Amino acid sequence: MGSFLSGIFDGANPILGNDMKNAGNVMNFGTSVGEGDVGNASSFENDILGGDPAKIAKLLAPQIKTMQQQGQQQLATTSQFGDRSGGTNASNKKTMDTTRSNIDDMISKLTGGAASNLANIGTTEQGLGLSANELQEKEAQQQLENFQNSILGGAITSGTNDLLGMVGI
Repeated sequence: MGSFLSGIFDGANPILGNDMKNAGNVMNFGTSVGEGDVGNASSFENDILGGDPAKIAKLLAPQIKTMQQQGQQQLATTSQFGDRSGGTNASNKKTMDTTRSNIDDMISKLTGGAASNLANIGTTEQGLGLSANELQEKEAQQQLENFQNSILGGAITSGTNDLLGMVGI
């Protein structure tokens, strides 16, 4: 009964109200999670672009560790099964140089993509903010139209128009 009277007097639409509430819940959840993810991604990209070797090493520690372990395994294999000639030292040096080169190459590729990734994050966030604003505006406009089309809203509009007509406006 309450929603019936509400519909008559203020144009309330329980479906629209629920939709607005649900959209708000989804928006709040998505915004919260998205802000955290975007903040983390932005921080990662900024740390890469900053060029601080300590930060880069911390960010890429798992990948760097894997590359170093592979290099160590190759050195161990060479020392156990390689010949004992002077070529072993050269081979070991090449393995160490290759490992370092692979790490530098990985950092270089990440640095090259970091600026582009940050621009994409910013552009996406601006688009999401604009879309949420437009949705909120449409829902508010629908709510206003519902009120204007209600019995109470129609009476107020009619009374206001009559009053303005009597005053000559």
